[in-house]
Amino acid sequence: MRKLAEAKQPAVATDFFAIITLLALLTFSPCEAFVGFYVVGVRYGWTGFFLLTLVLLIGTVVGMITFTWLVLAGIQKINLRLLEKYENALIGCLLGVVGALVIFFEK
Repeated sequence: MRKLAEAKQPAVATDFFAIITLLALLTFSPCEAFVGFYVVGVRYGWTGFFLLTLVLLIGTVVGMITFTWLVLAGIQKINLRLLEKYENALIGCLLGVVGALVIFFEK
């Protein structure tokens, strides 16, 4: 019988590997809605794929940093009633801008 201490220990993951893994996980997994953009971007080849991935990566990192900062700053101290009141209009405007950009770049 082998002793437990003699069992092969798994390699210790470095911080760099952990960060890259988390960024890859956040880039590829939570955005089923972004799959449509990848499908449209197929015609641009690998350049389009890497550009879309870069945009999603930057958006993910900026979002994570922003929301972490808001939590650390004490989100209760920040008045978000104005955003809550006009949430639908803000989302509609953002979707309209995305639609206009798609139309602009399709030509």
